[in-house]
Amino acid sequence: MRSFFLFVALTLLSGCSNWSSVGGTYPHKGPAIPAATIQLSENISYSLEKLLLTGAGAWVLYNIYDPLAPNWEVVEAKVADNVYVLDLKMKRFHTGGAGEAMMIIKRRAEQLRRENGFSSYRMVDYSEGIESSTPIAQRYAQGLIQMSRAAP
Repeated sequence: MRSFFLFVALTLLSGCSNWSSVGGTYPHKGPAIPAATIQLSENISYSLEKLLLTGAGAWVLYNIYDPLAPNWEVVEAKVADNVYVLDLKMKRFHTGGAGEAMMIIKRRAEQLRRENGFSSYRMVDYSEGIESSTPIAQRYAQGLIQMSRAAP
């Protein structure tokens, strides 16, 4: 994916029409971004400044929001042979998913039950809430799961 973006950037930069302001020693008294334009066709051209600002804005937005990341971060800890603690933290910027915590904990408890050969599990404790951290509050949930084996 990075090589694709590098290829696109190099292709766009190869179309710049004014590179004379790039040379010399820095810092210049003028702008840091040269007054170059990228000519895509006979009638369509974009300034390098607008393209760089748009790309920087998209990069910042993607890194803050990250639409491909899961809504919940799950940290699992085994505190005994048959006891697990699941800590969940929700993304700070999300669209939906606020009511998924219990379902995620139950799904992971069922996976642990099957993977480790237990016959059943019991949710001993469950809590959820919102941590008022700076700059943006974050939803959390915690579940304590106890596994049990079938009686002989």
